[in-house]
Amino acid sequence: MVEPFIPVALFDRLLDEEISPRESVCRELNRLFNSRAPPDDDALPLLLSWGVPEWHGCNAGDERVLNWYCRQLRAAILRNEPRIQALTVSVKDAHHQTLALHLEVMLWHDDDPLTLDLTYLHGSWR
Repeated sequence: MVEPFIPVALFDRLLDEEISPRESVCRELNRLFNSRAPPDDDALPLLLSWGVPEWHGCNAGDERVLNWYCRQLRAAILRNEPRIQALTVSVKDAHHQTLALHLEVMLWHDDDPLTLDLTYLHGSWR
């Protein structure tokens, strides 16, 4: 039986031939989260709209705003990472200067979910 093939990003293949597709997706998501998309990214070609929307103008105390931001993030991630089949983005914690997110990612041809917890702190996502 032939095993399904999940591609590894070109940049990761150039750096390291032994990286797994899951590690490659994690790296790309880290790069994506630490890049800012322009405000009008829907009107731009994909290469020019790389990044996630900025959250600093958002009201961290308003659940509706946080839900809207999670939808924006989800759309940006799915637009930029074609290896993801299904994605859930949720807020774990939100304060004025800190935002903690939980991502549940299903990759194509992979039955195990990839879980990521990201925190925005001091100007970058970790």
